[in-house]
This record gives sequence, structure tokens and C-alpha cells, in this order.
Amino acid sequence: MSEEPRLIPIRESHSHHTCGCGETSTERMSLDVRPIPHRLRHPAVLGAVSSLAVGEGFELVAPHVPTPLLAQIDQLPMTVRHTLLEAEDGFARVEILRVG
Repeated sequence: MSEEPRLIPIRESHSHHTCGCGETSTERMSLDVRPIPHRLRHPAVLGAVSSLAVGEGFELVAPHVPTPLLAQIDQLPMTVRHTLLEAEDGFARVEILRVG
């Protein structure tokens, strides 16, 4: 077992959440999956998307345009809009927003 656990890098920027805790926030989340082991990336993102309330979203940062992952997101029992914001060699940024 390692001395320090590797934490999933989620940071907040501008949006709000409605998890039911009573706290409100104007922060937008960003999920950088590049440090997450490859075999855990899709499950991590699908879990994050599934936890969104209508109107919530996050920016996904990936090592490439995640076309197969976006197809999996489209199969979820909710309406999610994804927009490619930026793509370079070794880097992509996608806005994920639950709309229904």
C-alpha cells in the first residue's frame, strides 16, 4: 500500500450545485482525467456525469478528444450536452452539461 493515496483531481470553478446539503456554490467543476489510470477513466467520468442535477456540468480535461466516452455518455438515461472547447495534441477540454 502506498503512503499517500492518489486523489482524483477535481477542482471547482463557476456553477452551482444542488446535492441537497443546503450549501450553494457558484463554482464550476473541472475533472482532469489525465492522472487517473486508463482503465478507471470511463467509470470515473460516467459516475461524475450520473451525479449531475439538471443544469449542472463540468469541464472534462482529457489526453485526447474522448469520442468513445462521449458516445457512452450519450447512452445514459438523461440528456447531456457535450461541447468540445479545445483540442491540441495530447490535450482536450470538453464541457459536459446535463440538460434533462
